[in-house]
Amino acid sequence: MLSAVFIYNQKGEVLISRLYRHDVKRSVADVFRVHVIASVGAVRSPVTTLGSTTFFHIRYDNLWICAVARHNVNAALVFEFLYRVLGLGVSYFGRFDESAVKSNFVLVYELLDEVLDFGYPQNMEVDTLKLYVTTESVRSRVEAPQITMQATGATTWRRQDISYKKNEAFVDVIEAVNLLVSAKGTVLRSDVQGQIVMRSFLSGMPECKFGLNDKLQMDHAGVDIADCQFHQCVRLGKFDVDRTISFIPPDGEFELMRYRAADNINLPFKVLPVVRERGRTVEYE
Repeated sequence: MLSAVFIYNQKGEVLISRLYRHDVKRSVADVFRVHVIASVGAVRSPVTTLGSTTFFHIRYDNLWICAVARHNVNAALVFEFLYRVLGLGVSYFGRFDESAVKSNFVLVYELLDEVLDFGYPQNMEVDTLKLYVTTESVRSRVEAPQITMQATGATTWRRQDISYKKNEAFVDVIEAVNLLVSAKGTVLRSDVQGQIVMRSFLSGMPECKFGLNDKLQMDHAGVDIADCQFHQCVRLGKFDVDRTISFIPPDGEFELMRYRAADNINLPFKVLPVVRERGRTVEYE
């Protein structure tokens, strides 16, 4: 799988360097700096192959986060890992930039040791990692057997001893309409990309169920939802059978699912420009 992970600042200086396998040397960090960071204008792809070494990178704020592989690996899995590392940094430090990495480099190394084992991704759930990978100001009060049970159990994303005086759950549906229109006003392409974000403040191990009515008929037009992506807490077997989203939610805010709809899209509004030329002036309405 992955041979190394590097974090650079925008100048190309190595802030974090972690090797997981013996098939690469630490000097490979200079190869990425010279061929990618130094020539940022010529690099268009987030995947760069130099010889037998492949570099996968993402950019966030003033950081470059790079993963190195020597074998044919799943690129989607690598980028999912990189964005999970980014999410861990934001969750732990509030922001993930050069100053945050420098101020907490010991904790960053500890997190990288926990999320990768010999180059293979392990448990990357924030709630579980915070039980035993803690900052100086926050110490875990959970016993070791409970940590082991959550890290290796069936629900690694949620503890069993969560308790609230008032049980609440909030669901937000966020949608974005993408539209491509020709000069004559003809719709060339339209689709809706949506996500369901949930905030859960529930006690114990509750099981929640949602019904996804993706074939609902409205005004003789069907709503066909495709490309559904779910959080790992969703039981995919039940969804395939009866289109029911059944899950034990993580504590706090999380993204339950993403989806896309490309058929029978009703445009929310249209912009019709009116241009009038009067002498040397042009008026737009």
